[in-house]
Amino acid sequence: MGWSDLLEEKSSLAMALDLVGDRWTLMLLSGCYSGMCKFNQMERFLGINRNLLSTRLEKLVEAGLLEKRLYNEFPPRYEYKITEISMELRPVIVGLGAWSARHFTKDKAPFTNVHKDCGGVVDILMKCENCDDAIYSVDIFTRLNPGAGVEAAKLFARMFPTE
Repeated sequence: MGWSDLLEEKSSLAMALDLVGDRWTLMLLSGCYSGMCKFNQMERFLGINRNLLSTRLEKLVEAGLLEKRLYNEFPPRYEYKITEISMELRPVIVGLGAWSARHFTKDKAPFTNVHKDCGGVVDILMKCENCDDAIYSVDIFTRLNPGAGVEAAKLFARMFPTE
């Protein structure tokens, strides 16, 4: 099964990665969560090429993760605002950063996400949407959904053979 097959089969993870799976997109969203939302700020801070930055921002605006707003008419200058959809993605990005800090960067990372009220470092906890219980990796299994395509069903059968 190739990448285009995964997208055609509507793999949730493949579709998410296709939208936000490159390093610049995650860094741009992370910057916007922190208030760095003007084109020139992002370009300067990240050292990203203007064309690449423009392309990534356009993709995020088209997908509804950012809203483009004019803040200066002459010359035209834009800022990018976080939308409700991208706020739902924030825990994933914070979780990725927390995981990296625990295992790779330790205390050398330039920034840390902390709780506004107490200053504690933010970590991510998964929970069940049905019963609200905390969920740990060992509590998760994969199931095949009824609407899965033929390729997904074949892959699932290879991953989880029944005897």
